[in-house]
Amino acid sequence: MKLKKMKRRGMICIMIFGLIIIPIADADILWGPYITNTGINSATINWKTENATTGIVKYATEEYYTGNSGYDHTITDTENKQLHHLIITNLTPSMKYHYQLTAGNEYLCTEDHTFRTFPLNDSFIFIVYGDTREQTPLFTQMERHKLVADRISEEENISFVLHTGDFVCSGEDLEEWNDFFGAGRAMLANTTIYPALGNHEDNHTNYYDAFNVSQWYSFNCGNAHFTVLDSNDWADMTEQTEWLQDDLDNTATWKFVSFHHPPYSSDKRHWGGWSLQRDHWEDIFIDNSVDAVFNGHVHAYERYKENGIQYMVLGCGGAPSYWLAEEKIPGYQNSFEHTLGYAKITIKSNTVTMDIIKVADVSEDNKEVTYIYPKNTVFETVILEGASTSPPHSPFSSLTTHANGKNPMVGISLNRSVIDYGNVVAGHNSNNESVKITNIGSSCMTVTLEVNSESETAQNFYEQSLYMDNVQYDPAIIIAHIPESNSKDVVTQLIIPSDCIEAGRQDATFVFWAEV
Repeated sequence: MKLKKMKRRGMICIMIFGLIIIPIADADILWGPYITNTGINSATINWKTENATTGIVKYATEEYYTGNSGYDHTITDTENKQLHHLIITNLTPSMKYHYQLTAGNEYLCTEDHTFRTFPLNDSFIFIVYGDTREQTPLFTQMERHKLVADRISEEENISFVLHTGDFVCSGEDLEEWNDFFGAGRAMLANTTIYPALGNHEDNHTNYYDAFNVSQWYSFNCGNAHFTVLDSNDWADMTEQTEWLQDDLDNTATWKFVSFHHPPYSSDKRHWGGWSLQRDHWEDIFIDNSVDAVFNGHVHAYERYKENGIQYMVLGCGGAPSYWLAEEKIPGYQNSFEHTLGYAKITIKSNTVTMDIIKVADVSEDNKEVTYIYPKNTVFETVILEGASTSPPHSPFSSLTTHANGKNPMVGISLNRSVIDYGNVVAGHNSNNESVKITNIGSSCMTVTLEVNSESETAQNFYEQSLYMDNVQYDPAIIIAHIPESNSKDVVTQLIIPSDCIEAGRQDATFVFWAEV
């Protein structure tokens, strides 16, 4: 037998077959994973894919995941569909969990993400912000909202995010919902979101499909109760108000309410706020000792205090910024405009600390981001204190002041935003509390102090008791001369007259004025 050698001309093709497990790309999952409806022992993991799929979620406690680099529980959604709401039950309260989603293909999975179950009575932290919609062609959610959402995602130990509405510009547009979930991806994958309906959601089924919540609802976290309402024209105010009365009739230590339209605002186009919500709900808030109300709709930060309730407008999540009127309505406390940001709220037993965080400044024409703030840039801190669960040490408790530079153009900065003098007794002195005042202007400045209080009792109390550097308070007295680029520590103290009879918490705002 003869063998012939055969030569073939042509290309040589080499094919290598292998198996690679890779994380899911953003394009494979349109929404999520994101977390909703978390409680003390359950949470819902949600996701939406471009094509119908099944899904698997693996999860474990922080302790197990850290020790074993993996998960010890698995739950499966066997239904082939685009949008999934997979409920995990039998969880432990106040626990950090790790989870991983596998969508459709067993070799396509997300990276590790985390969430926290709610505490029974322990301390916790939550975020409030809203109005994240884009304004094309000026900007997209990826250019504005993502700045805020990414900064929130860097916060530690967040139990949930409360969104005050206007997620998108048009509730019926699924592409805009894709943009919301894309911009918020890092945040939404690692903490729970609780939503409120904005007018731009149009009461569309896309909102309800995404979050799987009722038109109005409530939930508990720790020793706090949260009520979420629908303030839009389409809502049945009679039915909702009846429900609200029953919902707020509870014994929670802290009560918070969220809805879209602010009852109080100095918005140029709607000066005074939305009276319909005030007329229907404010008396119920007062009668049931609501502590704070969170709103959006006006694209700025505003804070008002009326009838002992803090009203906070937090429409600074990325939508086009609005100007407020120069003349502010009664009850006004503080505000900023053309700045993106959010509120970080910490509840520790009998105290609530609300930090207003700045993220970025936006140009007056809304076309550009002009400045990115460092992490944890606090604009102001607001302290709420509840009734003490133990006998008071004295007739006076929780004497708190808020120190804010009210005239930033003159170049003042302060090293603190709150002074808490604690419990003091008539005829005795408080601890010394220092405030560092820094001259960031271009010439020597003189500084005076003005004390403002909504209460005549509190005003009289501070006018009688407050001393700066051992000199009794007088708004006409110069408390500091500060050269350029220098600082001055002013020591404040309460020296209580022995005949003082005003008992209870006394609140005031310290306003530092500087002149060249």
